[in-house]
Amino acid sequence: VLARPAATHSGEGLVRLENIEALEDWLRVSHGIYYLTTFFDYRNPDGNYRKYRIIFIDREVFPYHLAISPHWIVHYVSSDMESNAWKLVEERCFLQAPQHTLGARAMVALAAIGRRLDLDYGGIDFTLLPDGRVFVFEANASMLVHRERYNGPLAEKNRHVERIVDAFEQMLVRRRAR
Repeated sequence: VLARPAATHSGEGLVRLENIEALEDWLRVSHGIYYLTTFFDYRNPDGNYRKYRIIFIDREVFPYHLAISPHWIVHYVSSDMESNAWKLVEERCFLQAPQHTLGARAMVALAAIGRRLDLDYGGIDFTLLPDGRVFVFEANASMLVHRERYNGPLAEKNRHVERIVDAFEQMLVRRRAR
């Protein structure tokens, strides 16, 4: 199981307990309120875990990033994306053509999630299972989006960030016009 302290973000305090004995030992020393969820091994055949992030602006889907890591808890900052050209190529393919990377089934599911969330701004972190299903890690109204250094190895992502920012600004203009 995964044990996550209530009211935390970004994997803060998140632990993976491999068996019932580990859970019992952990419960003896842990204090507070925790969420317990079943761990699902979503590792790809290449041994890596992938976490995609989509941003919804006025319920429309915008790709933001893909993090690839050998560790089950995937964060972009710790996934060493910048040092691995193959990871950046895979992320670039996702950003340029998410429908090609994810497939039609996943894109339909993501669009449905955006409609169901019914937020002007929101996002989802997920992975893609081998059969094309979307496995959701988190969806909320406060997903981080930021520009990258314009002279750094991730600078190419900025044009996708600008699409998100532009869509958000256009939404505000439409709302003001009402």
